[in-house]
Amino acid sequence: MKTTISCDVHDYFEIVCMRKSQITITLHSEKIISGEASDIILNQEKQECLQMRVNNALYTIPLTEIKHLHAHNNPTSAHNFQVKIT
Repeated sequence: MKTTISCDVHDYFEIVCMRKSQITITLHSEKIISGEASDIILNQEKQECLQMRVNNALYTIPLTEIKHLHAHNNPTSAHNFQVKIT
């Protein structure tokens, strides 16, 4: 499993959190999660994680577990994009 992500990809996560964007992520396990991007934090294992709100619950997902990021349904069309993480 990867232990880091590139700076370019990290920037996309920072952008969606800053904008509180509506996003859908696909994990390497193929699980799909949709909600509002909230923040990037460190978990207890010192992994960088995406925090997102899904139906009023807060989820914390290590960035290295995410293989696809899709920002969608945001009011400004330029804020909607997709990133495949390799």
